[in-house]
Amino acid sequence: MQTSADGYVEAADPAVRWPVWDWGQHWPWDDELKRDFNDTLRAVDRILLSRKLAEEGYIDHWARSAADHPDEPDYAFARKVGEAEKIVFSTAEGLRLPWPRTRLAGGGLAETIARLKAEPGGDMIAFGGTGFAAALAAAGVVDEYQFYVNPTAVGRGQSLFRSVAGGLRLTLVRSKSYACGIVVNTYTPAETAQPVHPGMR
Repeated sequence: MQTSADGYVEAADPAVRWPVWDWGQHWPWDDELKRDFNDTLRAVDRILLSRKLAEEGYIDHWARSAADHPDEPDYAFARKVGEAEKIVFSTAEGLRLPWPRTRLAGGGLAETIARLKAEPGGDMIAFGGTGFAAALAAAGVVDEYQFYVNPTAVGRGQSLFRSVAGGLRLTLVRSKSYACGIVVNTYTPAETAQPVHPGMR
């Protein structure tokens, strides 16, 4: 999850452009961070998505990027999005899923994630907006958090843990800084001393 230096995952002012990389074609991450990011995806074979992100074109965007850059190492992530199974979370009835290797998940988050973890396969990773990410955190289903801390501050905004009752104690697993100014901090919930694999990132 990308965060600001002052701990927000979304700025109160939508005009504030705070991420070093905003998922556009201009990708100012340094080469080492790009490699490490792609390495993170190697063990992943299922991608959890919010309905909103899927409908806004996330899958289509990365399918086009993979087709446009079939042999470029920087775009291994785009190819992974196409290869992995996509699981779209939604309570809406009759939702169409026109993408290959995609299925719908509904019901309670905790129960659904528990069933997915019990299935054979590798790691799962979740992508979505602040609402989806906050719901996963509040449900207590995340085994590992990766925070991409950007060298920017937004002043006011949304916290990932705004709905976590009683707070959450985390254990720092690793921390690494990069030339572009981003620091990647990886945490597990405190009761889990090491990352759990296969698991939920």
